[in-house]
Amino acid sequence: MKIAYSPCPNDTFVFHAWAHGLIPGAPELDVTYADIDITNHLAASGNGLDVLKISFAALPWVLSEYALLPCG
Repeated sequence: MKIAYSPCPNDTFVFHAWAHGLIPGAPELDVTYADIDITNHLAASGNGLDVLKISFAALPWVLSEYALLPCG
């Protein structure tokens, strides 16, 4: 599963266990670290990543392609 999020401490903390294979049965991740402006752009461009951590303000423009997760 392809995922992108920023390398800031709060984002790396939220995704640490999943990204490092510490959650039994969770899909393996292919992680891309990128600034939040870049992840917002990736989501808007529809580049095919499975999961993206974006700004909440960018959400209305991508809800047709992505869903809001209850974490992060």
